[in-house]
Amino acid sequence: MTKYTITHGSIAAIQYIKTDGERDIHAIYQSENKPPEAYPVGDMRQNVWKTLPLEVQAFVNRQFGIIFALPYESRQAFIDNSIPFDVEVTE
Repeated sequence: MTKYTITHGSIAAIQYIKTDGERDIHAIYQSENKPPEAYPVGDMRQNVWKTLPLEVQAFVNRQFGIIFALPYESRQAFIDNSIPFDVEVTE
């Protein structure tokens, strides 16, 4: 079982994904009609979004959906009050 810890970045369009024993990944919101992109922190050569487990993709998408459904002026408070969330995946 692998645990993924997901936290919001300092802006609405970023979420950080920390995995057991692997590099940290950041997910970047693209738009309502495009999936996020994901890159290992410090290495933007290859989008690794499709390599993330579906459970992790679903959670990240849900969080982006929630935050971008909020009025712009409410987003920072949501980020500031959010807590990390763990997704456990059996591989």
